[in-house]
Amino acid sequence: MAGVGEGATSRRQRPFAVWVIAGGLVYIALALLVYTLPLLAAIGLGFLVLLTVFIVLLLVAAGFTLREKRWAFVMGSVTGIVLASLFSLNIVTSASNPADSGFWFTMSALPVLFLIVLFSILGFRNAKAGLMQKRYLATPASSGGLVVVAVVGFVVGSLVVGMIGAGIILRNSTAVTADVEIVSNAAAVSVPYSPQSFHVVVGGTVSWVNRDTVAHSVTSALNSTYRFDSGLFTTGALRSHSFPEAGTFYYYCTLHTQMLGVIVVG
Repeated sequence: MAGVGEGATSRRQRPFAVWVIAGGLVYIALALLVYTLPLLAAIGLGFLVLLTVFIVLLLVAAGFTLREKRWAFVMGSVTGIVLASLFSLNIVTSASNPADSGFWFTMSALPVLFLIVLFSILGFRNAKAGLMQKRYLATPASSGGLVVVAVVGFVVGSLVVGMIGAGIILRNSTAVTADVEIVSNAAAVSVPYSPQSFHVVVGGTVSWVNRDTVAHSVTSALNSTYRFDSGLFTTGALRSHSFPEAGTFYYYCTLHTQMLGVIVVG
């Protein structure tokens, strides 16, 4: 019984900051898993291995953070920052459109990452003296607790507003017409563009609309002598391009290279 009591006392005496860091790391690991599960069929083995490594590192860092290991503070924050940089191409696009399937991940993971980095830096600096010596690291009834409440409030508010905005965007997007549609779940189906082959006269303009909930691009094939690139555009967005010369022009999505389409001009 004494051992159980000592264990409970030890848990209660852990600084507030380590719970914030460890909880944030676990959340990002789980959110990353949930976010990428629908994409597993479309991602390569290399990315899958990298994803697994990041999830393991995040969970390991969370475990050792609870033990107040200084290296765990560094490991967790660095892993999170590297992870954010890998998703940097899609972060702005996802955050700008609540209907994008990655909106919830971006709007929750980035603020959580901010908390992880902030408290990890403070924890690393004060680890030798002891985190319990600093009130803002020791207890939620402090300025540190207020920061956490503010960030959590921002996340909840963003997700609620995002849900409302997503419904409006999805309803309005059905009225948008285009020559070619990027279909739903495009990265995982055999025909991501409808129609996959589109004919246009010389000098004509082709328009694409994204019906998927993931950002895509319309980019000329790497071996093409005629270059065009729409940049990333997300749910309900429209892009167009004029073709001033005859030829057969293949294109793909820069985020999902297995998505292929063709424009025949002439």
